[in-house]
Amino acid sequence: MKIVSEVLTSIEGIRIFYIIGLLIFIALFIVIFIRTMRMKNSDMDEIKNSILVDSESEEIPTSN
Repeated sequence: MKIVSEVLTSIEGIRIFYIIGLLIFIALFIVIFIRTMRMKNSDMDEIKNSILVDSESEEIPTSN
């Protein structure tokens, strides 16, 4: 990792990419958090239970 950090610190203007990446991460985190908090309880229950319900009961064909 020392080689990578030395190469990245030698590039001028690279710091702006760290800031932009951090801002994108924070923005996405906030959007996902807000959408999750605004979701109805019935929708959350449906998502939770959909994992346990096997709506497609087709068997996978296997060749011998």
